[in-house]
Amino acid sequence: MKRINLIIPVTFTLLTLLWFSAENFDKLTWSYFSIRSFVVQYSGILAISAMSIAMILALRLRPVERFTRGLDKSYRLHKWLGICCLVVATIHWFWAKGSKYMVSLGLLEKPGRSGNAIGSGLGNGPGNGAGAGLGDGAGRGTADLTTIEGMFTSLRHFAESVGEWGFYLLVALIIIALLKTIRYSSFLNTHKIMSVVYLLLVFHSIILIDFAYWQVPIGWVVAGLIAVGSWAAIYSLAGRIGSKNKVRGKIEAFHLYENNRVLDITINTQQAWQGHNPGQFAFVQFKGEEAHPFTIASVNNNSGRIRFQVKGIGDFTNNLNHNLKINDDVIVEGPYGYFNFKSTTERQIWVAGGIGIAAFTAQLQSLAENPRSKEVDLFYCTQCPDSEFIEHIKTLAKQANIKLHVIDTNVDGFLTAQHICDRVSRWEKSDIWFCGPSNFAKNLQNSFARLGLKANNFHNELFEMR
Repeated sequence: MKRINLIIPVTFTLLTLLWFSAENFDKLTWSYFSIRSFVVQYSGILAISAMSIAMILALRLRPVERFTRGLDKSYRLHKWLGICCLVVATIHWFWAKGSKYMVSLGLLEKPGRSGNAIGSGLGNGPGNGAGAGLGDGAGRGTADLTTIEGMFTSLRHFAESVGEWGFYLLVALIIIALLKTIRYSSFLNTHKIMSVVYLLLVFHSIILIDFAYWQVPIGWVVAGLIAVGSWAAIYSLAGRIGSKNKVRGKIEAFHLYENNRVLDITINTQQAWQGHNPGQFAFVQFKGEEAHPFTIASVNNNSGRIRFQVKGIGDFTNNLNHNLKINDDVIVEGPYGYFNFKSTTERQIWVAGGIGIAAFTAQLQSLAENPRSKEVDLFYCTQCPDSEFIEHIKTLAKQANIKLHVIDTNVDGFLTAQHICDRVSRWEKSDIWFCGPSNFAKNLQNSFARLGLKANNFHNELFEMR
């Protein structure tokens, strides 16, 4: 988590320093419109850079996943880059377009043109055609179309319009992505448009960023981000995301644990599956549905069979038991994730909240086959205990020589850090592996931090794709 928490502030700081080194602040008069032209350029650079990195993260590339230490971390960073982009782009829109509206409403006085458009040109003074000015653009009618700068100047008005409508689409798509009340399938379908919106904003940025920037480091960095981001957008539009990690299979068996609404599904890929490690997850696309992420609940084997445990918590998962049929075609993409149980501590504490137990079942099977000496306590918390499912977990825990604590929250209340400390000797010599609801994770992590547990000794899967 520490790594992804640093990426946004470090990136924005580096971009800010490069922008400062390229800018000529002698021309700043501290008037509204003078400040406006600087802010429009600066916010535009931050917004398109953040969106470019977000586009790269969306590709589910192995090198990127290794850097972020898990696809769940990549998507969390992708989400916050989107939020940062929304905030900065809104600031950019306000200074670029809001100023025009305030002039038209008489709230601001439009300054004299002095032969140039207001807000155009930053680094080398007015007249460069960057800054989305209030006027029609400096020298638009007499632009020298034989030069790249002249062509950019002639396209300013069109680029402004493209950027404005691209911004409105961006706002709508990010809001849809953040509102979890909107169905996952609707979110996925609308989010595919984001690549088109990004390419529109790339055009807007290339034309309206101060032309002088392209000759200095800030321009080179932004150009590189835009180039890679544009490749990512085209790759996404071509439907290539995750294509190298996909295999086809068929539903071989499924069983519903009725009391806790957990559906156990076995998929046979006819040995096409490349293998996985305990704690990893995959995207599963059932017949007629969009792909959804589920934790792999089985240990890796040579048969090509993979098991998933799916909790009924929404329209799709609640109806899955009724919609599945034996021998239905399935596409599995993966594996992803770095929830790998690797540590140097004397012992481990595992905490599963609800269907989060799926992240531990494969590791239980692995330890049963390949025992190790490290002591482990597993806390399984459930609001809907199913006796058959609990017996299954107890059997796995016994075979793996793991001490199991079943917490029925209806009887025992919610599990706290103090409860764990009371039940586990030498807990301070442990690291904690958590999979479950995000609020549960935050409460436990904060409580253990107050008890002195090191931050890097608390590992949790950020199992939210939006």
